[in-house]
Amino acid sequence: MRKVELWQSSDYRWRELFEGADVMSEGATRDEPDGQTYYGSTSILLPFSSRGGLIPDDQGEQVARLLTRDPHARLRATRIARLEAQVRSAAPIGRVRCELGASLATHGVQVSVEVEARVHKELADRPRGPRSATGATTKTKRGAHA
Repeated sequence: MRKVELWQSSDYRWRELFEGADVMSEGATRDEPDGQTYYGSTSILLPFSSRGGLIPDDQGEQVARLLTRDPHARLRATRIARLEAQVRSAAPIGRVRCELGASLATHGVQVSVEVEARVHKELADRPRGPRSATGATTKTKRGAHA
């Protein structure tokens, strides 16, 4: 049994911090016995105020501790990692399993997200909706595809 301690703060502040983040990812799709799986890692740097960010330099340790426990922060970090994984995978990905950690770095708070996701190659071959003559998906007023 695993015990998890969660704290909750304002999502607005987390959004501000993550919008100013530096993101770097690496990963690849591997063939596994049960199909393709994407494995990757996303590094998110939330810079200190002295480096152009929004985290006061003297509060880095507290932010790192809170980040691993706050559901809003965890969700924002995993969404970034999922998007990065989707961009790098060979086809659409399914449910993402993530391991998240945060630590102090020279320039700010470093968030590391390890990602694993099943790749659904069969979905890549499906058309995603009507396309215009240029191949771009077109939208109508309510966001429906035309």
